[in-house]
Amino acid sequence: MSSDLPSRPNLEHLKKQAKQRLRELRQKDPSAQLADAQHQIAREYGCLNWAQLKEQVQSLANQPKPLAVPTEASTALFARFTDRAKRATFFSRFEAGQVGHPAIEPEHLLLGVLRARLGLANRLLENAHLSPDQIRADVGARRVAREPLSNLVIIAFSDETKRAIQLGAAEADRSSHRDIGTAHLLLGILRNESSLAAAIMRDHGLSLDAVRQDGDLLNEEPS
Repeated sequence: MSSDLPSRPNLEHLKKQAKQRLRELRQKDPSAQLADAQHQIAREYGCLNWAQLKEQVQSLANQPKPLAVPTEASTALFARFTDRAKRATFFSRFEAGQVGHPAIEPEHLLLGVLRARLGLANRLLENAHLSPDQIRADVGARRVAREPLSNLVIIAFSDETKRAIQLGAAEADRSSHRDIGTAHLLLGILRNESSLAAAIMRDHGLSLDAVRQDGDLLNEEPS
């Protein structure tokens, strides 16, 4: 079963884990190599290999501490969400549960936004080939899925997702928009640059300026 990295993971600690794992492996197979142990540790943390685990650890270690969002602030922000943005958060919980992830990460919120916008044509998103199926494939290539979680399990927003929502609200305020729509959430995800979701959006050619300047995307149709 995969484990979650702490918010401030330590690469030296992981190296010690790998060496300890190597000693365990060599009790069964004297020819075992350090790379075998590193690969096992990486897979347990949901990464494809040791190099990807190191990259993720370094990214988390270098990023600023995520801002915690008080319950009162979360409630106030949610009250500003359009119906479609609210629906996106419900979909994001479903997406996280389907792959057995214990927290709603920015990539799940991104999937929720795209699902909530189905039926709303937008050239920017279409040209970027940004669809739920494509994003699931991108996420699946970078994060290991687990057994789906029961619908009864409470799945909360991670600190990174809370920060993305805060940044989305800031984008709405920046444009003097009272309502927070799906485009603002996309902008919040993009501004949270260290997240997997932001990396995927950049890989698809989306930038802050492009989304900010797309009037059709920002002027969300009522659901």
